[in-house]
Parts: sequence; C-alpha cells; structure tokens
Amino acid sequence: MDSTGPGRTHRALEIAAIATFLAGITCVAVRAALAMNWGWDLLWMALAALTGYLAADFISGLVHWAGDTLGDESTPLIGANFVRPFREHHSDEKAITRHDFIETNGNNCIVAVPVVLLLVFEMPETPGWWFWSALAAGFCTWFVFCTNQFHKWAHADEAPATVRTLQRWGLILSPRHHAIHHAAPHDKYYCITVGWMNPILYRLRFFRACEAVVARIRPGFVHLAERQGPPRA
Repeated sequence: MDSTGPGRTHRALEIAAIATFLAGITCVAVRAALAMNWGWDLLWMALAALTGYLAADFISGLVHWAGDTLGDESTPLIGANFVRPFREHHSDEKAITRHDFIETNGNNCIVAVPVVLLLVFEMPETPGWWFWSALAAGFCTWFVFCTNQFHKWAHADEAPATVRTLQRWGLILSPRHHAIHHAAPHDKYYCITVGWMNPILYRLRFFRACEAVVARIRPGFVHLAERQGPPRA
C-alpha cells in the first residue's frame, strides 16, 4: 500500500467490509443455486447477471462523476477517503496499481455490504419476480466489488493473460477504452466496470444534465474539468 493510503481506522473498516461482503454474497449465491431448477432458470439468471453488470457500470460512472465533480478533500466524511483518491488519480494514473487488495476493494465493499445483508435476510426462497430482482441486485453488488479491480488492471503495465483477453473482448474495462476518460479535461466516459454505458450516457449528455442540476442547487458551481482544463463543448 502506498504512503498516501487510508488511516488505520478506515483500513480496519475496509477489512471488515470485505470479509462481511464475501460471506454475504456467498450466502446469496448458495441460496440462489438451491432455489433454481436449472432449466429456463439459467436464462433468467443470465438476464439477471446482465442487468446487474449494466447497473454496476452505471453506478460506477455516477460515483466516479461525483468524486470528480462534487466537494473537495476537506468535505466531511467523504473528503479524505473518497474525493481525494479520485482527484489524485488524474495526476498519478499509476497510483491505483500500487494499492493492495484491501485498499483497492475496501471502499466498494463498504458501500455494497448493506445491500448484500438485505439480500441475505430478505431474498425469496423460490424463483419469481422478486427472486430474480434480488438476484440482479446480488450480481450488481458483485460487479461493484469487482469494479476497482477491473479499473486497476486497466492501468497495470502487466495484467494476467486471462485479464488481457477479457479486455480485448470488451468484457471488462480495457486500457484503450478507459484512456478516453483520462484525456484532458477528464469530463466523459466515467463508467469503469466495463464501460458499456459510456457511449450511451455520453450521447444522452447525462452527466452534463447532472451538472446543470447541481448548478441550479449550488449557484457558482464550477466543474473540476473547467478549473483544470480548456472549456468543454
């Protein structure tokens, strides 16, 4: 872990969150496997997985945009452990490759644990509409957990061969796709799970619309990209 990593209290929280998340998602997976009939249920499971993957990609973009756009390092609760890493990542793209497993994945687990625990206690025991919705939510939390690892591999000088194959096939975030975000002024292609949502959100000008809403709520709001780079289209 690099010297700018989180303090001991936050690291302890990350370790606890990772352990709780992995135990919870394993419980959800076992319950889902026992409930399914493995016929047409396989198709529904695939649809739930795809829904969860797209949802995780969208969430990663929204969170990334918020980290790049809102608040600063002095913002209470989230400044040091949330905003700072996003801002520093633009000036030192390789910093994430120096993070260990806990620092890479801890924050995402902190966010995902409440959802996983809700699924552990509330997921239906038999297939049906709520069961498949819960399974999609479970897949979403799993891919949220994977997001920072995918992001880290997209910046790594050397990634495992299997990872490079998945990147070439466009099944996880690739260095080439993610490079679009890292081109100044860093104001597009925020999604970092796989990036499938990036072209859609870009064409819809979704994040520009989010910024317009923020500007109405907070007069004088100036996007980080406008402070650090040339004017945007």
